[in-house]
Amino acid sequence: MSTTPAGLVTLINPIGESETEHFTFARRLDTLEGKSIGFIDNIKPNAGLFLRYIEEMIRKDYPDVQTHTVRKNFTPNHLIADKLDGKVHAVVNAWGD
Repeated sequence: MSTTPAGLVTLINPIGESETEHFTFARRLDTLEGKSIGFIDNIKPNAGLFLRYIEEMIRKDYPDVQTHTVRKNFTPNHLIADKLDGKVHAVVNAWGD
């Protein structure tokens, strides 16, 4: 992600390619049509806002998509991704600093 001189943000779409054979990436969905998408909010500043924007963009093209959001609490070792297990086809994870 980079900031343009006008203060706009350019979002880079990671392709998920590896130059090594040591691991494989999960297969990407062919479509979001009729799918259920999970959102993981790690409570970092603006993580929730970021996920709302992503959900809005998805819903423009796929209005029937179902969403499930889990939000981390302040306990560092508290797991939350397992709450999406069996409920979603894919996950958007807001993490980082």
